[in-house]
Amino acid sequence: MNTKTLLYLFAFGAAVGLSHPAYAEHHHTKGLTDAVFAKKAAAGGLTEVELGKIAQQNGDSQDVKDFGAKMVTDHSKINDNMKAIATKDSLTIPDKPNAEQQELIDKLSKETGKEFDNAYIRAMVKAHVGDKALFTEEAASAKNPDLKQFASDSLQVITEHLAMIEGMADTHGIASGHHGTSSAPMTMSASAPATTGASAEGKSGVAPGANGNPVPAQPAGADSSVSGVPPTTGDSGQGKSGVAPGANGNPVPQQPQGQ
Repeated sequence: MNTKTLLYLFAFGAAVGLSHPAYAEHHHTKGLTDAVFAKKAAAGGLTEVELGKIAQQNGDSQDVKDFGAKMVTDHSKINDNMKAIATKDSLTIPDKPNAEQQELIDKLSKETGKEFDNAYIRAMVKAHVGDKALFTEEAASAKNPDLKQFASDSLQVITEHLAMIEGMADTHGIASGHHGTSSAPMTMSASAPATTGASAEGKSGVAPGANGNPVPAQPAGADSSVSGVPPTTGDSGQGKSGVAPGANGNPVPQQPQGQ
């Protein structure tokens, strides 16, 4: 493949990646204006309050119900602060979720039990990843001092919410999309779980016996230690590992009669 073709493919791939809706929603916040931030923050807060109310009614697990209650409490306060700033600084903000957000509210209102829990947790991870990016950018670049302070203060609460919902996704075994997965979880742990293979170590490189890796079966007469090379017996007076006869389970070779 020549250099010109490689450059074309690289440019095409970059364009596709940057135009992906998930990327645009959660990461492309540069150049954010105060007016746009205010509208997005207000609509998002209203949505999370409505979904929190539904979670308390339709949720199956207690942690989902509790998280929903926390969303109602915390985001109602954030929404009230946003309204006060909008009134003071003559900012126009919505008084209801946008069409896409309302569609999500309507959809989740029809779910119950475990199906609701899974859908709600995924939605909350996605929402708070987006919230964190939005509020981080506004806290750093806002021209309006009231919005700058509001974004900075609210960001602490949003970061706490994100950590909580990520933990819940881990507990429920739900894909979140935040850690390199789409709608199929978020692997919450930083290290890969150990799996067994034909070698003495699991596929993750963890020593046998660690993290549930079984110790491989030893051949008869082998040293029980997993760190050394297991001795095996041969025709000489020592095992092939160099361990003296009779040590570590190496049998003493039979002597011919007369010796």
